[in-house]
Amino acid sequence: MSEVIWLFGRCGAGKTTLARLLVEALERRNRSVFLLDGDQVRTGLSRDLGFSAGGREENHRRIAEVALLAAGQGILTVVATMAPEERQRDLVRRVVGDRLLWVYVDTPIEECIRRDPKGLYRRAAAGELGGLMEYPFEEPRSGEATVTVSTSGHTPEVCLGRLWAGLKGRLSLEDGG
Repeated sequence: MSEVIWLFGRCGAGKTTLARLLVEALERRNRSVFLLDGDQVRTGLSRDLGFSAGGREENHRRIAEVALLAAGQGILTVVATMAPEERQRDLVRRVVGDRLLWVYVDTPIEECIRRDPKGLYRRAAAGELGGLMEYPFEEPRSGEATVTVSTSGHTPEVCLGRLWAGLKGRLSLEDGG
């Protein structure tokens, strides 16, 4: 069984960018890696779900189940989703168990709004998206995240270095890490 590295944080925090860089770094170390990005899952596996509380919870359950299946086959799995609510993270924790490594991608809301890579904050402010601002991001409890990486004011490569340092010794890397 391998690990599940789950990056979570606000929309626009840099989760997908950091996840992709991490996958590339792991592949360079000859690891089999599987990336589950929340946006991609929403257009496929979870396309039948809405954004109600139940829909968001079921989306995370599905992702956690797929991640666990991959990890059970020895494939290191990297997940990138918002997981904005504590109850979603608790559900993921129950499904994945002790193979779960949480990475909190900590970025202030102001910076996420400035970045707004998908235009979601702009569209929400214009009233085009119901729900985005209705569900506030619940900060992780003290000690909930295995690693916390602040992306504000740092290049993606610097953030990857900090993430890698935080994960070192927690991953079963074939070459010793």
